[in-house]
Amino acid sequence: MIPTLNAGAVFGELLGQIGRQHCELAEKLVIDSSSTDGTAELAERYGFETIVIPRSEFNHGLTRQRAVDHLAPHVDIIIFMTQDVMLHDGDALANIVKPFREDGVGAVYGRQLPHEGASFGTALQRQFSYGEESRIVTFADKETLGIRAAFLSDAFTAYRVEAVKKVGGFPKLNVSEDMYLGAKLLMAGWKLAYAADARVRHSHEFSLRSAWKRYSEIGKFQRQERWILDTFGKSEGAGRKLLELQLRVSWERKDPIALAKFLLDDAIKYLAFRWGGC
Repeated sequence: MIPTLNAGAVFGELLGQIGRQHCELAEKLVIDSSSTDGTAELAERYGFETIVIPRSEFNHGLTRQRAVDHLAPHVDIIIFMTQDVMLHDGDALANIVKPFREDGVGAVYGRQLPHEGASFGTALQRQFSYGEESRIVTFADKETLGIRAAFLSDAFTAYRVEAVKKVGGFPKLNVSEDMYLGAKLLMAGWKLAYAADARVRHSHEFSLRSAWKRYSEIGKFQRQERWILDTFGKSEGAGRKLLELQLRVSWERKDPIALAKFLLDDAIKYLAFRWGGC
Protein backbone atom coordinates (compact mmCIF):
# COMPACT_ATOMS: atom_id res chain seq x y z
CA MET A 1 0.00 0.00 0.00
CA ILE A 2 1.32 3.41 -0.96
CA PRO A 3 -0.26 6.77 -0.01
CA THR A 4 0.40 9.31 -2.77
CA LEU A 5 0.17 12.98 -3.67
CA ASN A 6 1.60 14.22 -6.98
CA ALA A 7 4.25 11.50 -6.97
CA GLY A 8 5.67 12.62 -10.32
CA ALA A 9 7.04 10.72 -13.29
CA VAL A 10 9.67 8.89 -11.21
CA PHE A 11 6.82 7.11 -9.42
CA GLY A 12 6.52 4.90 -12.48
CA GLU A 13 10.01 3.56 -11.77
CA LEU A 14 8.93 2.39 -8.32
CA LEU A 15 5.76 0.81 -9.70
CA GLY A 16 7.82 -1.02 -12.31
CA GLN A 17 10.21 -2.26 -9.62
CA ILE A 18 7.27 -3.62 -7.62
CA GLY A 19 6.10 -5.52 -10.69
CA ARG A 20 9.52 -7.18 -11.04
CA GLN A 21 9.77 -8.36 -7.41
CA HIS A 22 10.30 -12.05 -6.65
CA CYS A 23 7.21 -12.00 -4.47
CA GLU A 24 3.60 -12.64 -5.40
CA LEU A 25 1.29 -9.89 -4.15
CA ALA A 26 -2.38 -10.62 -3.51
CA GLU A 27 -3.39 -6.94 -3.60
CA LYS A 28 -1.81 -3.65 -4.64
CA LEU A 29 -3.36 -0.44 -3.33
CA VAL A 30 -2.73 3.29 -3.72
CA ILE A 31 -4.67 5.85 -1.68
CA ASP A 32 -4.20 9.11 -3.52
CA SER A 33 -4.90 12.56 -2.08
CA SER A 34 -6.41 14.05 -5.25
CA SER A 35 -3.21 14.37 -7.26
CA THR A 36 -3.24 16.67 -10.27
CA ASP A 37 -0.33 15.05 -12.14
CA GLY A 38 -1.92 11.73 -13.09
CA THR A 39 -0.48 9.74 -10.16
CA ALA A 40 -3.66 7.69 -9.62
CA GLU A 41 -4.01 6.93 -13.33
CA LEU A 42 -0.35 5.85 -13.49
CA ALA A 43 -0.87 3.47 -10.56
CA GLU A 44 -3.90 1.96 -12.26
CA ARG A 45 -1.87 1.28 -15.40
CA TYR A 46 0.50 -0.77 -13.24
CA GLY A 47 -2.35 -2.85 -11.83
CA PHE A 48 -2.95 -0.99 -8.57
CA GLU A 49 -6.38 -0.48 -7.13
CA THR A 50 -6.70 3.23 -6.40
CA ILE A 51 -8.81 5.08 -3.86
CA VAL A 52 -8.89 8.86 -4.33
CA ILE A 53 -9.61 10.99 -1.27
CA PRO A 54 -9.79 14.78 -0.78
CA ARG A 55 -6.49 16.24 0.39
CA SER A 56 -8.23 17.54 3.47
CA GLU A 57 -8.95 13.94 4.53
CA PHE A 58 -5.34 12.76 4.41
CA ASN A 59 -3.76 11.84 7.72
CA HIS A 60 -0.64 9.67 8.00
CA GLY A 61 -2.17 7.42 10.61
CA LEU A 62 -5.82 7.35 9.54
CA THR A 63 -5.04 6.90 5.84
CA ARG A 64 -2.98 3.82 6.67
CA GLN A 65 -5.79 2.57 8.88
CA ARG A 66 -8.16 3.06 5.97
CA ALA A 67 -5.91 0.76 3.96
CA VAL A 68 -5.94 -1.83 6.76
CA ASP A 69 -9.75 -1.76 6.90
CA HIS A 70 -9.94 -2.08 3.12
CA LEU A 71 -7.40 -4.89 2.72
CA ALA A 72 -7.86 -6.86 5.95
CA PRO A 73 -10.55 -9.23 4.60
CA HIS A 74 -8.16 -10.38 1.85
CA VAL A 75 -4.62 -10.43 3.29
CA ASP A 76 -2.65 -11.37 6.41
CA ILE A 77 0.29 -8.97 5.91
CA ILE A 78 0.36 -5.44 4.51
CA ILE A 79 3.57 -3.80 3.28
CA PHE A 80 3.46 -0.02 3.57
CA MET A 81 5.76 2.18 1.49
CA THR A 82 6.01 5.86 0.70
CA GLN A 83 6.03 7.18 -2.84
CA ASP A 84 9.65 8.35 -2.66
CA VAL A 85 11.36 5.01 -2.01
CA MET A 86 13.16 2.88 -4.59
CA LEU A 87 13.53 -0.88 -4.19
CA HIS A 88 17.20 -1.86 -4.06
CA ASP A 89 16.83 -5.31 -5.61
CA GLY A 90 14.29 -7.90 -6.67
CA ASP A 91 14.02 -9.50 -3.24
CA ALA A 92 13.15 -6.47 -1.10
CA LEU A 93 9.47 -7.39 -0.65
CA ALA A 94 10.12 -11.11 -0.22
CA ASN A 95 12.74 -10.40 2.44
CA ILE A 96 10.62 -8.00 4.48
CA VAL A 97 7.95 -10.66 5.02
CA LYS A 98 10.34 -13.51 5.92
CA PRO A 99 10.57 -12.62 9.65
CA PHE A 100 6.82 -13.23 9.98
CA ARG A 101 7.67 -16.94 9.88
CA GLU A 102 8.56 -16.57 13.55
CA ASP A 103 5.56 -16.67 15.83
CA GLY A 104 4.62 -13.41 17.49
CA VAL A 105 6.24 -10.99 15.02
CA GLY A 106 3.78 -8.14 14.54
CA ALA A 107 5.75 -5.79 12.29
CA VAL A 108 8.97 -5.76 10.26
CA TYR A 109 10.85 -2.75 8.94
CA GLY A 110 13.45 -2.84 6.22
CA ARG A 111 16.84 -1.27 5.68
CA GLN A 112 16.99 2.20 4.13
CA LEU A 113 20.02 3.05 2.04
CA PRO A 114 20.63 6.63 0.87
CA HIS A 115 19.51 7.66 -2.59
CA GLU A 116 22.28 7.89 -5.15
CA GLY A 117 23.86 11.33 -4.93
CA ALA A 118 22.93 11.79 -1.26
CA SER A 119 25.23 14.01 0.78
CA PHE A 120 27.92 12.56 3.01
CA GLY A 121 25.97 13.55 6.11
CA THR A 122 22.74 11.95 4.93
CA ALA A 123 24.55 8.74 3.96
CA LEU A 124 26.21 8.59 7.38
CA GLN A 125 22.88 9.04 9.15
CA ARG A 126 21.38 6.17 7.14
CA GLN A 127 24.39 4.00 8.01
CA PHE A 128 23.86 4.76 11.69
CA SER A 129 20.11 4.17 11.74
CA TYR A 130 19.98 1.10 9.49
CA GLY A 131 22.77 -1.35 10.19
CA GLU A 132 23.80 -4.55 8.45
CA GLU A 133 22.50 -6.98 11.09
CA SER A 134 18.87 -8.09 11.32
CA ARG A 135 17.27 -8.45 14.74
CA ILE A 136 14.04 -9.16 16.58
CA VAL A 137 12.98 -6.93 19.48
CA THR A 138 10.65 -7.68 22.37
CA PHE A 139 9.23 -5.47 25.10
CA ALA A 140 12.09 -6.52 27.40
CA ASP A 141 14.60 -4.87 25.06
CA LYS A 142 13.41 -1.45 26.22
CA GLU A 143 15.89 -1.83 29.08
CA THR A 144 18.81 -1.49 26.65
CA LEU A 145 17.26 0.25 23.63
CA GLY A 146 14.87 2.68 25.32
CA ILE A 147 12.39 4.23 22.93
CA ARG A 148 14.39 2.89 19.98
CA ALA A 149 12.90 -0.51 20.76
CA ALA A 150 9.60 0.77 19.32
CA PHE A 151 11.17 2.11 16.12
CA LEU A 152 9.40 1.45 12.82
CA SER A 153 9.38 3.50 9.62
CA ASP A 154 6.37 4.37 7.50
CA ALA A 155 8.69 4.46 4.46
CA PHE A 156 9.05 0.65 4.41
CA THR A 157 7.37 -1.49 7.05
CA ALA A 158 5.20 -4.60 6.89
CA TYR A 159 2.48 -5.32 9.47
CA ARG A 160 0.61 -8.44 10.48
CA VAL A 161 -3.05 -7.47 10.12
CA GLU A 162 -4.06 -9.48 13.20
CA ALA A 163 -1.54 -7.58 15.34
CA VAL A 164 -2.65 -4.16 14.08
CA LYS A 165 -6.27 -5.00 14.85
CA LYS A 166 -5.52 -6.26 18.33
CA VAL A 167 -3.81 -3.00 19.38
CA GLY A 168 -6.56 -0.78 18.01
CA GLY A 169 -5.06 0.15 14.64
CA PHE A 170 -3.22 3.23 13.45
CA PRO A 171 -3.91 6.42 15.41
CA LYS A 172 -5.00 9.84 14.16
CA LEU A 173 -1.48 11.24 13.94
CA ASN A 174 0.45 13.05 11.22
CA VAL A 175 3.88 12.25 12.64
CA SER A 176 5.40 9.19 14.36
CA GLU A 177 2.31 7.05 13.84
CA ASP A 178 4.74 4.21 13.15
CA MET A 179 6.46 4.55 16.54
CA TYR A 180 3.07 4.81 18.26
CA LEU A 181 2.01 1.50 16.73
CA GLY A 182 5.41 -0.08 17.43
CA ALA A 183 5.08 0.82 21.11
CA LYS A 184 1.53 -0.53 21.26
CA LEU A 185 2.61 -3.80 19.63
CA LEU A 186 5.51 -4.34 22.04
CA MET A 187 3.35 -3.57 25.06
CA ALA A 188 0.78 -6.10 23.84
CA GLY A 189 3.42 -8.82 23.65
CA TRP A 190 4.18 -8.71 19.94
CA LYS A 191 7.72 -8.68 18.54
CA LEU A 192 9.19 -6.15 16.09
CA ALA A 193 11.78 -7.21 13.53
CA TYR A 194 14.41 -5.42 11.47
CA ALA A 195 15.18 -7.12 8.15
CA ALA A 196 18.56 -5.81 6.99
CA ASP A 197 18.30 -7.76 3.73
CA ALA A 198 15.03 -6.01 2.79
CA ARG A 199 16.58 -2.93 1.23
CA VAL A 200 15.19 0.25 -0.27
CA ARG A 201 16.73 3.57 -1.16
CA HIS A 202 15.16 6.40 0.79
CA SER A 203 16.68 9.61 2.13
CA HIS A 204 16.01 13.33 2.39
CA GLU A 205 18.22 16.40 2.35
CA PHE A 206 16.63 18.57 5.04
CA SER A 207 17.10 22.32 5.09
CA LEU A 208 17.51 23.87 8.53
CA ARG A 209 13.92 25.13 8.34
CA SER A 210 12.49 21.74 7.39
CA ALA A 211 14.63 20.01 10.02
CA TRP A 212 13.28 22.42 12.67
CA LYS A 213 9.69 21.72 11.60
CA ARG A 214 10.13 17.95 11.57
CA TYR A 215 11.92 17.65 14.90
CA SER A 216 9.63 20.08 16.69
CA GLU A 217 6.70 17.94 15.53
CA ILE A 218 8.43 14.83 16.90
CA GLY A 219 8.99 16.62 20.21
CA LYS A 220 5.33 17.62 20.30
CA PHE A 221 4.30 14.04 19.57
CA GLN A 222 6.36 12.70 22.46
CA ARG A 223 4.91 15.33 24.77
CA GLN A 224 1.35 14.50 23.77
CA GLU A 225 1.94 10.75 23.92
CA ARG A 226 3.86 10.89 27.17
CA TRP A 227 3.05 7.26 27.94
CA ILE A 228 5.64 6.17 25.35
CA LEU A 229 8.51 7.93 27.16
CA ASP A 230 7.20 6.83 30.53
CA THR A 231 7.19 3.22 29.32
CA PHE A 232 10.31 3.03 27.17
CA GLY A 233 12.57 5.88 28.29
CA LYS A 234 14.17 8.74 26.40
CA SER A 235 15.84 8.64 23.00
CA GLU A 236 18.59 11.19 23.55
CA GLY A 237 21.24 8.46 23.98
CA ALA A 238 20.91 7.57 20.31
CA GLY A 239 21.45 11.21 19.40
CA ARG A 240 24.69 11.30 21.37
CA LYS A 241 25.94 8.15 19.64
CA LEU A 242 25.17 9.64 16.23
CA LEU A 243 27.02 12.83 17.14
CA GLU A 244 30.03 10.81 18.30
CA LEU A 245 30.06 8.97 14.96
CA GLN A 246 29.80 12.24 13.03
CA LEU A 247 32.65 13.81 14.99
CA ARG A 248 34.88 10.76 14.62
CA VAL A 249 34.32 10.39 10.87
CA SER A 250 34.77 14.14 10.28
CA TRP A 251 38.05 14.02 12.21
CA GLU A 252 39.27 10.99 10.27
CA ARG A 253 38.40 12.71 6.98
CA LYS A 254 40.04 15.95 8.16
CA ASP A 255 36.87 17.74 7.06
CA PRO A 256 36.18 20.78 9.29
CA ILE A 257 33.32 21.93 7.05
CA ALA A 258 31.46 18.65 7.54
CA LEU A 259 32.18 18.86 11.26
CA ALA A 260 30.71 22.36 11.49
CA LYS A 261 27.66 21.33 9.48
CA PHE A 262 27.05 18.31 11.70
CA LEU A 263 27.24 20.46 14.82
CA LEU A 264 24.82 23.03 13.39
CA ASP A 265 22.35 20.43 12.10
CA ASP A 266 22.37 18.50 15.35
CA ALA A 267 21.95 21.65 17.41
CA ILE A 268 18.93 22.72 15.34
CA LYS A 269 17.34 19.27 15.63
CA TYR A 270 17.93 19.08 19.37
CA LEU A 271 16.58 22.57 20.04
CA ALA A 272 13.56 21.93 17.81
CA PHE A 273 12.87 18.64 19.58
CA ARG A 274 13.07 20.31 22.98
CA TRP A 275 10.93 23.23 21.80
CA GLY A 276 8.21 20.91 20.53
CA GLY A 277 8.35 18.93 23.74
CA CYS A 278 7.90 21.95 26.03
